[in-house]
Order: sequence, then structure tokens, then C-alpha cells
Amino acid sequence: MKMHHYLVGWGIGVAKNAKFLHDVIKKVTRYAYTAIQHKSCNKVARTNGGICDLQKGSVLWLGTHAFYTVLSKKPEVYGTSTLLKSLRFELSLPCNKRLRHRFKRVVKEGLEGVAALDF
Repeated sequence: MKMHHYLVGWGIGVAKNAKFLHDVIKKVTRYAYTAIQHKSCNKVARTNGGICDLQKGSVLWLGTHAFYTVLSKKPEVYGTSTLLKSLRFELSLPCNKRLRHRFKRVVKEGLEGVAALDF
């Protein structure tokens, strides 16, 4: 939602910048993974026995799915753009089939919460 508000506020044309926005989404999800990894390895985490066993592919898939889900709630803005199509394609790749199955319940629960969003 925050990204949507930034894009609207800045007046960025989604249709013209779909590739750029897709790359931004990829970078944001990679950054989230890296930040989690770094926080789990810092001195405080090690001292307190913190363990973080995340798989990069899982974080990237869930992040991409989250962006797709939220942005698809605004079809008047993103519906005609190739951004949603490219995100949907990325999520549907055969290499992601295992992740779709693994996170099916998490996605279902998340979608129930997204249904209540109004932005």
C-alpha cells in the first residue's frame, strides 16, 4: 500500500514504468531478505541464541506475492499495465510450484486479511 501511495503521489506512470517498478519490487524483496539475515547474525541475536533459517527463495516468493496481491486491489491503476502480468508470470513459474504449495495456507490466511483493506 505504501508503494502505491508513493507512486500516486509522485505521478509515476505505471504503464510506462512497469519494467522499472518490477525491478524495484525485486530489489525490495531482496533487501528484506538481506536485512532479516543481517539482524539474525548480529551480536545481540548471537548472544541470545537467535536463529534464522529462512530460505531466500521463500522470502522472495512471498514478497512478490504480497506486492501482486496488494497492487491487484487497484485494477484501475495497475490493470492495464504489464506490471501485474509480469508478477503473476513470475509467481506461476514451474520452479515456484513447490513454494505455492508450501505457502498455500499462509497465502489463504493473508488474503482474508487483505479483503478487509480499503486504500
